[in-house]
Amino acid sequence: MYFLLVLVFLKSVWLYKVYNSVPVIELKRRARQGDERAGRLYKVAAYQASLDTLVWLAGTASGSALLIWSARTNWWLAAIVGVVAAWLVTWAKFSAEGWSGRAAAFFAPAHSWFLSLIQPLISPLASLLPPGRQHAPHTAMYETKDLLDLLERQNKQSGSRIPPADLQIARNALSFGQKTVGSVMTPRRAIRFVPAAEPVGPILVDELHKTGFTRFPVVKDSAKAASPQVIGTLYLNDLIGYDGSGKVKDLMQPGVSFINEDSSLHQALSAFLKTHHHLLIAVNSFEEIAGALSLEDTLEQILGKRIADEFDDYENPRAVSGMPKPETPKTTTKT
Repeated sequence: MYFLLVLVFLKSVWLYKVYNSVPVIELKRRARQGDERAGRLYKVAAYQASLDTLVWLAGTASGSALLIWSARTNWWLAAIVGVVAAWLVTWAKFSAEGWSGRAAAFFAPAHSWFLSLIQPLISPLASLLPPGRQHAPHTAMYETKDLLDLLERQNKQSGSRIPPADLQIARNALSFGQKTVGSVMTPRRAIRFVPAAEPVGPILVDELHKTGFTRFPVVKDSAKAASPQVIGTLYLNDLIGYDGSGKVKDLMQPGVSFINEDSSLHQALSAFLKTHHHLLIAVNSFEEIAGALSLEDTLEQILGKRIADEFDDYENPRAVSGMPKPETPKTTTKT
């Protein structure tokens, strides 16, 4: 009887740790990918609260009985049992990998059958007892920095199937709202203002193309004025192939939207969506032009890379059908 209690206690601790070493959703993913061991384990792990309740009850009852039995026999035996039990519960590691996982997978059909048999009895108890997965554990995260640290650890974690590029986008998105327009915008000294009355021709197109920008603020009078009055936006794409003899004001998009340089990028993104403009003029607290912010500048802070090709043909189905497909991250399964 004594050895039976030992076996029940050992098995309870072993099963609890094995089935809590890998999230149920991960076992399900591995099973769908053809991992036979994960498929066996998932059939048992799917019971979740009922499984935890059963091993918790069995482990607590057998452990308590062992201590009482040992104490009645000899105090040093009780001390040894207590130390060994504490070590097993606190420090011993059993995972779904290695021999412990293989053993759990071997007994999984019997465990699944037994759980399905006693489910009507154990299910009501699962809502009363506090097993590990019955209540969601605290995430230990209180600030954005905690999530950023988690993403950094995930990027270095062995076996991670999340592409580093996706993790980078997640990190950028979390820090997106902390950035201001002033930290991202093109400063005024680097902006090429275009007078509305300037003639459109090869010289102007060449000058604008050399700047590396695709959108330019159009001013009413001289571009060299101390306080130029912005009245619209000129898109470099509208100049490509233009063979007319008009002026900038004939091709520009009228209207202008302003934003304070101290505004957050969240506010800037909201402004782009509300105004439908792709260029915002940033001003300081003295209502002076401080710079310009494009929609690309804002999105690049999330993507983490420059949006360089402005002239991709997204309206041509033949060109779009030939675009390369994104690579699917490779996965590995263990059996």
